[in-house]
Amino acid sequence: MTVHALTDPSGVSQPAISKHLGALKLAGLVRGRRDGRETYYSVEPKALAPLIDWISFYSTFWNNRFDRLETLLKRMDQ
Repeated sequence: MTVHALTDPSGVSQPAISKHLGALKLAGLVRGRRDGRETYYSVEPKALAPLIDWISFYSTFWNNRFDRLETLLKRMDQ
């Protein structure tokens, strides 16, 4: 998608979108392809692998914590 295509439905300014895309590109999460005056951005799914691995590793820990928090909040409501 182009910056303009991302800007219109999001309600976020074009400079803000461009800044975020620059950071994502620097992190290797998106790539840009120039075509005339526009740059088309696409996601780099393989770049998310370390994040997905981290989430998978800690998911049991966090699910347990959220369950305990939910139980505590229910007790507090009573």
